[in-house]
Amino acid sequence: MTADEIKTTVKHHRHAAIGGGIVGVGLLVAYFAYGFAVTPAQPDLQTANAAEVVAYISNERGLDKLPQIEEQQFLLRWRDIVMKEPKKKEELKECFLKLDDAQRKIFSEAIFKHFKRAFLQDAKQYSHLPDDQKHGFLRKKLEDGRRQAVFMKDVAVGFKKQFSGRQDDFQQWLMEHTTAEERALGEPYVDALKRVREQMKKQQKAPASFPAETSRP
Repeated sequence: MTADEIKTTVKHHRHAAIGGGIVGVGLLVAYFAYGFAVTPAQPDLQTANAAEVVAYISNERGLDKLPQIEEQQFLLRWRDIVMKEPKKKEELKECFLKLDDAQRKIFSEAIFKHFKRAFLQDAKQYSHLPDDQKHGFLRKKLEDGRRQAVFMKDVAVGFKKQFSGRQDDFQQWLMEHTTAEERALGEPYVDALKRVREQMKKQQKAPASFPAETSRP
């Protein structure tokens, strides 16, 4: 091959490479533009209606794409707002009633995915706590779980199987949907929660102690 032929070949490939690069960049831009277009905006919980919030939670590019701490904050704000406003509470019940089986399945899977992630994070945190802090941590988590269960049971009409309101049912579901490594982390935490829950039940059932009778003068 002569020097001129080599120059011609190099020039040809250079143009092809540049053209290919432009096409590649164009495809990359199109991909991110599509991703932005299909990612739903986070709803304003004060003004959004129930259907908008449920759709955002159900969308795989919605709540699930937030960092875990932001997921938690979003759901807690939503719960508190709904429980404080009877109109929003009724609106959410009606929204759940209108869901078909497929929509209900998608929503429950999205919620449980978040619950599982939060549960395993709590289990990990518990495993690293000093012994003198574990009891208080468990009591707080049980109270948080009770409020969450009451909320879901109260509004989630049509979700009786998924949201029974019993923490034991939820924890059993978790253990059935975890890997061996996740169960090794979660089971000691579940056992500890059960022990503290039983202690709290006994304390609630115990009769109030009366002050010792003072001697008469």
